[in-house]
Amino acid sequence: MIKLLVLDLDETVVKNDMPFQEVRKRVRDKMGIKTNPRDFYEYLKKRGPEYLDALKKEEINRAKTAHPAPGLDELIRFCKEKGVRMAILTRNCREATYLALGKYASEFDEIITRDDGFHPKPNPEAIVYLMKKYGATPEETIVVGDYEYDIIAGKRAGCITVRVGNGDGDYRVENLRDLIKILETFE
Repeated sequence: MIKLLVLDLDETVVKNDMPFQEVRKRVRDKMGIKTNPRDFYEYLKKRGPEYLDALKKEEINRAKTAHPAPGLDELIRFCKEKGVRMAILTRNCREATYLALGKYASEFDEIITRDDGFHPKPNPEAIVYLMKKYGATPEETIVVGDYEYDIIAGKRAGCITVRVGNGDGDYRVENLRDLIKILETFE
């Protein structure tokens, strides 16, 4: 039985009108960055607080147009009925995360953002913390996300992984309704 569901935010729990690549481009243009570093947040952090402020402003701007991913209401209902704990784990700042989640923020047992002091994904530190806090083993935990860092973090923690969209993972789904079908197989 699954006890814990750890979900990425962007393009997993919420959909965004602005792709993250556009956020990156806007920050790079504003700050005069000529390269396109893979680990964008880490790159900006090394450059200084004004670079992180530029990222935060763009994340907040993006979060204003976020809307629930298809199947979110059904997933929340299912998890509440079955007693599955739900957590959000995102590399976004706290303010943008809560803005993007809106009324759904109160539906999650835990929301961890980059502002909470954990090493960011693909580091599994926050997932391990969540498993310990909610008494779940890796075999009782599913990590869900749309990006390789989500899957890598889940695998490093020893968890079951579900990829939203294309890519690697133990399972692959197109939407959160499909995730319910996977959760039912573990009952």
